Amino acid sequence: MQRAYEAFKDKNIRVLTISIDAGGIKDVKPFLAEHRYTMPALIDSNMEVFARFGLRGTPGTFIVDRQGKIVASSFGPVDFDQPAFRKYVLELATKK
Repeated sequence: MQRAYEAFKDKNIRVLTISIDAGGIKDVKPFLAEHRYTMPALIDSNMEVFARFGLRGTPGTFIVDRQGKIVASSFGPVDFDQPAFRKYVLELATKK
């Protein structure tokens, strides 16, 4: 995800991670620093967002368009470095 964040950050595309870690920011912040992650990390310790998106496990990936509509989703690992994935996201970002 960090590489996707770096690839898209100057293209008006937002990459966020949401942590469901029960320890909240006190556990997440050191993890991000240790791995040198600079992407935004939201905290969902109560798993409210997790439940709202219908997740039953992690990871989950959601692509949201400019209107706020989920246009793609995946459960399980995603290769964010795949050219087809990056092309899809870039094309979606240029749609009005």
